[in-house]
Amino acid sequence: MNAREGAVALDAPELSVAADIARRALLVAPVAAIGVGLWRGADAAGAIALALAIVSLNFLASAALLRWGALRAPELLMGVALGGFIGRLAVLTAVGIGIKALDIVDWPVFCIALVVAHLGLLAWETRAVSLTLAYPGLKPPPRAVKKGEK
Repeated sequence: MNAREGAVALDAPELSVAADIARRALLVAPVAAIGVGLWRGADAAGAIALALAIVSLNFLASAALLRWGALRAPELLMGVALGGFIGRLAVLTAVGIGIKALDIVDWPVFCIALVVAHLGLLAWETRAVSLTLAYPGLKPPPRAVKKGEK
């Protein structure tokens, strides 16, 4: 099965960036949850963990949708990007309303964590993204410099 038939390449730039963001969220989650949990209690710690999980899923869903659109037709990509954004925003809103109605976590902490996690993880990720056509996605690891090379 080739890329045009629907197989998802593991080296897809959008998926590698989204997976790297999710990995960074896993690094931040325990520290943030424990810190905020000590300050505001167990509900706040749960809010942080839930917000980081939702943010990670949001980025992974975005990457999967963009990959799907890019594999189908380049003309489809803009519609998938806009439609996916609106759809994911609607899902985030519905999840937020459900969480507020169920009163399962500290609501203000959840809202703040959701916004800060989105922006913070994106800002953190900008250091790892290549921004060149030669290496789309994440920057390649630095190569070892051999003696005699400059």
